[in-house]
Amino acid sequence: MAAVEWRVVWRVVRRRLRRMANTPHERRLVAFVLLVLTGFVWGVASAPPVPLVPAPPPEPPVPEAVAEIEAGRPVGFEVGGIDISSHDHRKFTVHWPTEVAAGSQFVYVKATEGTSYVNPHFAADYTAAKAAGRYVGAYVYARPDKGDPVGQAEHFLRHARFTRDARTLVPFVDLEWPYAGVNSGPCYNLTPAQMRAWIGAFIGRIEQAVGRKPMIYTNTYWWNPCTGDDTSYGDYPLDIANYTKGPPKLPAGWTTFALWQYAPGNPDEAHSHDRDVVNGGPDGLKALAWPPPR
Repeated sequence: MAAVEWRVVWRVVRRRLRRMANTPHERRLVAFVLLVLTGFVWGVASAPPVPLVPAPPPEPPVPEAVAEIEAGRPVGFEVGGIDISSHDHRKFTVHWPTEVAAGSQFVYVKATEGTSYVNPHFAADYTAAKAAGRYVGAYVYARPDKGDPVGQAEHFLRHARFTRDARTLVPFVDLEWPYAGVNSGPCYNLTPAQMRAWIGAFIGRIEQAVGRKPMIYTNTYWWNPCTGDDTSYGDYPLDIANYTKGPPKLPAGWTTFALWQYAPGNPDEAHSHDRDVVNGGPDGLKALAWPPPR
């Protein structure tokens, strides 16, 4: 606090203390308090200003990583991006200057899983991606084996930070094989009919909340057998996971895709993240943000 501010406070306190002193004992107590405060106030007021520490210079991009990212994108797809989760912090973190320099224009960040898990890095990654000027969205890893599709959807919505603006991407739900450690079969021990019902309830709750169709992330070889070749979602945006050089084979019901995850990340390597491209270039990316395309 500046010296002039301390002096104002000091005068107010001194007047009030003196009004309180009605007996000799109280007057002695006030005198003692004033003595202590006088030393404190003038000590603070006369203290030298704390020097400002200059901010460290921004980190430069890593040229070798930039070149590798740019060269790895499928031919014909100019807009790239990444999707990340807590795994991307196992040894390294996202190096935003490199991603920006390499043209990674969007980021999807895992928010939740089930009805209790929240990615501990979600808030920091989401905020950093926004600060880097990227399009940003949240995704949820679906757990059909845990049941309660509406509860899982609502848990996600509480943490997804979805806003209706031109830089926030529509949420997506990750529907794929269980990862190591999930004790279930490839279709989470559900029949195709049970899986269709679970997906319908989950997707319906998300769509109701955000006011547009969420995106579905999946792989043809999981979707077709686990949903019984369900064609109900062909008009929902699709994020297709397929690590081939050519165009990916699409699941039942879809004739096109919005995003293509063309390369998996390796958390043991720097700058290695799940990498995606947009179908339709800049306009395709804008169509995944608000307002929805007409």
